[in-house]
Amino acid sequence: MKFLLVLLIPGLAIASPEVEDAKRSVLALIQPLMAGSSKTRPKGTEDFRVDGCEKKKINWMDVLMMRETAKLDFKFKEGCDIQGSITPKVLQPFPANLDIRNIRSYSKVATQNTVTANLETRPILNLEMREGLLSGKKDIVKFEADYRVRISPMEKKTVTENLGGELRISEINGKKVSITEKILVK
Repeated sequence: MKFLLVLLIPGLAIASPEVEDAKRSVLALIQPLMAGSSKTRPKGTEDFRVDGCEKKKINWMDVLMMRETAKLDFKFKEGCDIQGSITPKVLQPFPANLDIRNIRSYSKVATQNTVTANLETRPILNLEMREGLLSGKKDIVKFEADYRVRISPMEKKTVTENLGGELRISEINGKKVSITEKILVK
């Protein structure tokens, strides 16, 4: 899922290169996680990949109906720049604490996530990422994100349409900011 950007920084927030680095890094992380193998990445973050991560066949209809959970395990390898486990649940917050590599100086991401669904003829899956923390040896970015996709749980390609969302960055290296980006992954 790729992103359209709108920057809102009040007053004399932080130096532009630091802001741009934080935005590009968070977007580089979110894009391929939402879209699998996205076609383009923000400039300077092209090395981060998840297309080589092991893919687990998930029965999303059972997950949405809360009949089962799906544990996703990731290990660093060629084409997989995340390591750790996530167990997505519907209507319940669940953590994602992953080690990452190849995104600038960042080495960890932690978020609290909630997945909800609008059950329509073509269901819509909503992902809320809260308390997001992208961190490295010296850099820390606090963020939140929301994203929506239309799904077809019975088809091979589960995500049929990206509906977009929003990324909000509230702090970069201890400095308060107010950055809002409209996001759309293609």
